[in-house]
Amino acid sequence: MGVLAAPTTIGLHISRPPGVFGDPTASRAQPRGWDLLGNVPVPLRHLVRDGVAARVQPLRRDGHAPLKCCFPMGQGGASPFQRLRYIRALDEFPHMLVSAEYGHCFNRAFHARHVEGGAFRAEQPNGVDAVFSEAGLIDPKGWIGVFAVAPFVFLIDRARLGDLPVPRRWSDLADPIYAGQVVFGGWRRPGQSDYAGYNAFFLQAMAMELGLGGVARILANVPSLVHSAQMPRLAGTDASPGGIYVAPLSLADMCPRRHRTQLVWPEDGALAFPLWLTVKRSQRLTLAPLVDYFHGPDLARLLNANRYPALCPGQKPAMPAWAKLKWPGWDYLRHGDCAAELKAVRKLFQHWQEHWACG
Repeated sequence: MGVLAAPTTIGLHISRPPGVFGDPTASRAQPRGWDLLGNVPVPLRHLVRDGVAARVQPLRRDGHAPLKCCFPMGQGGASPFQRLRYIRALDEFPHMLVSAEYGHCFNRAFHARHVEGGAFRAEQPNGVDAVFSEAGLIDPKGWIGVFAVAPFVFLIDRARLGDLPVPRRWSDLADPIYAGQVVFGGWRRPGQSDYAGYNAFFLQAMAMELGLGGVARILANVPSLVHSAQMPRLAGTDASPGGIYVAPLSLADMCPRRHRTQLVWPEDGALAFPLWLTVKRSQRLTLAPLVDYFHGPDLARLLNANRYPALCPGQKPAMPAWAKLKWPGWDYLRHGDCAAELKAVRKLFQHWQEHWACG
């Protein structure tokens, strides 16, 4: 366990959509026909979108066939990512997919025929820092390439935690002494009592770590959920709902009340949420400039500066030298029991939500 240094997160320049992405008012609900369909966490979207444009625009000027790119900015409405699972034909699927989505972007039949059949490549470069390979983030099948991770750490509100010991490991969150203290990410639509979204990745990782009983014990310690973007605003204030926030490092590091809070990197590793890509084997040469961008040093420096440790050869990730990462593993995620366990986790969460709603 360790307390992290003061924040160094940089501000992101927000600009109009580059011309390479076409009419900014056009519908973006259609997932078909794209050379690149991309999605990254909200704080990075404009930054990454502009980087993609900077790589694509010179290709057009040099006479190359134009690349059709889609990078939804989250203006509301249906997302093309929500429709990917309905695609059955390989030629209708985007040639390159960049994603921060949790869960399968491929339906089972498509995955079995095309992904397992070798139509997609990770394009993962060699020579990334050992902390990533030790955590198992390099896909042994070579289908998915990880270019950065969003680590989840503990953001501690010391006043709210009181005399209780600061948690050191993920298993500590299941200890009954932390009743009413553990807060993780979730959000509700205005006027609704049920949570429309929550950090299922965290709960499923805890199920692998502690079993479903451990997840139930963690949920018993949860007073409410908070949108991740609200965590640094609430921690250390009188409105703080708990003393232990399971927060992405990029946001936890923005908390301004360092005299009342601290960031703790769990001894057994920060929970690593991958930012990943995959490329059709048949299009890898055409898309090489974009692959080089996502795995390259320019983006890596910006990712690291914003607390998203990058898997870039020759660059140290933005994390303490002593720190570890924790990742469920590709074999676990692809095993048939994984989907069944996720359903069981969702059932536990629904039970907690119903109990919480009853007061």
